[in-house]
Amino acid sequence: KSQKLEAMARRSNILAGAVLLAGLAALNSVSFVNPQPVERSSRMAMKGAAVEWTPELSREVVEVMFTVPAVGARSRMLIRADADVMDVIKQGRKKLGFDQDWMADSDFKLYNAEDEDAGPLKGKMSENGLIDFSYEIHMYYEPQ
Repeated sequence: KSQKLEAMARRSNILAGAVLLAGLAALNSVSFVNPQPVERSSRMAMKGAAVEWTPELSREVVEVMFTVPAVGARSRMLIRADADVMDVIKQGRKKLGFDQDWMADSDFKLYNAEDEDAGPLKGKMSENGLIDFSYEIHMYYEPQ
């Protein structure tokens, strides 16, 4: 009886080893993995990279980044392209919590973040270099 048990144990060990080797071989085989990249994805990436964007204003409503650099406050805002600079100041002050009654709107100035040396913005936003994307304005407190 013990010889039969030993023979059965040897057979089950051999069978388990064979199943384990077959499983490892299957996991390492190329049949489960595509060795070459899909061509379509590389073509799509190239197609997107070839598009060039020209900065222009073609929308009536534009998203801008409104920043107060002195305190690090910033927020995205939707503004109309034909909005007056003073209206944008009022909207930005309210959005960022700088709308205290004792500070006049005229004490705040807006600047194009990319060209602050050009001076404060005046008139309509569309007349101050506003573009469809990536336009940031800085607000500074400059009491008179």
